[in-house]
Amino acid sequence: MSTELSVVLVHRNDIERTQLRSALESLPGVQIAGERSDLRAGMALAHQVEPSILLLELAGGGDEALQAASQYRLQHPDVVLFLSTDQFNPETLVRAMHAGAQEVLRRPLDREALSAAVERVAAFAARKHGGGTSRSVITVFSNKGGVGVSTLATNLAVSIRRQSGREVALADFDYQSGDVASMLGLAPARTIGDVLSAARIDSASVQDVMLKHASGVSVLSQPEQIERVDGVMGHQVGSVLEILGATYEVVVVDAPHLINDIALEIFDRSSIILVVAELSLPSVRAARRSLDIFHKLNFMTMQDRVRLVLNRASEHSAISRAQIEETLGMRVFCSIANDYAAVSQAINLGRPLCVDSPKSRAGRDLDGLARELIPVENATWQEEEAAPRRPRLRLFGKG
Repeated sequence: MSTELSVVLVHRNDIERTQLRSALESLPGVQIAGERSDLRAGMALAHQVEPSILLLELAGGGDEALQAASQYRLQHPDVVLFLSTDQFNPETLVRAMHAGAQEVLRRPLDREALSAAVERVAAFAARKHGGGTSRSVITVFSNKGGVGVSTLATNLAVSIRRQSGREVALADFDYQSGDVASMLGLAPARTIGDVLSAARIDSASVQDVMLKHASGVSVLSQPEQIERVDGVMGHQVGSVLEILGATYEVVVVDAPHLINDIALEIFDRSSIILVVAELSLPSVRAARRSLDIFHKLNFMTMQDRVRLVLNRASEHSAISRAQIEETLGMRVFCSIANDYAAVSQAINLGRPLCVDSPKSRAGRDLDGLARELIPVENATWQEEEAAPRRPRLRLFGKG
């Protein structure tokens, strides 16, 4: 851990505070900037020294500490909040997340969990200050199914990783029909269903289910059994996405095909929303409805936050690109060629198109979309000397 992290520790119990201080001081790169037993004195100290990490005890009901934490985070948005509590009920965890806490630590002290939490903060700080790159959450969305949202999201994530070398996560939040894992030829043993059923949603529980694809993309997939995500709540998805956004440089989201509480939580946390449409009247009508809602919810006030992607584009369609732009009142940001044979083969093989057929029309367009979204200087990917060996066809994602 090379990044220097300062910590202010606020805990009323002298013995537990000493244990926390000892555990933190044993970690390389961690410096205790101060400690207090009283909340007010501790917050005053935090305002003075502006630590990297502020660790607060949730005493009693936790109302006072949560309010102080939330207010401090507003004034110091770069701080990382750790909250320590013995009340691991859903209400407390949700309130902690709403206050802006990145980690909720169990009492009595779990040194391994504390060390892992600090390591995640150090890794994030090193990427933030070392690379100087911005972080992005790119959501791919259509309120009409069947227009290729999952295909675009999957290939976009792989292409960004391949061309930029950045840390990329692909999150499948299409809880009705998510098939990102299948498109990547993965059969995950753990999925977002395990995160939602965990005692708490935190960085550890999310990282435990992330599956690394051969491309280097980390994948959060949907379970095969839809009942495992029954009752998923918007705030749960929001918490997971916040954790991913703090951990990875780029997060690509495959969003559900409807606008509800879950979708709104995703949109609120997205830096870019790609609305996908194709050259058909039903698809254009669906896109129009989505854009109307985005206007009402003020998602369109920030220039280029919402962008239109035309999938399966063809010069022989009865509807032209110009007609779509006129109807929707928005220019097409990018077009992906209608390349049925190449796309279908890639899906059936469980391989990303931009890896399996990078020179196909759609493959080139997808790589171009990735470069438009995440500008790449001196792109590092190179064409393979020989064509990759074609794997056998896969059925239902099974090997």
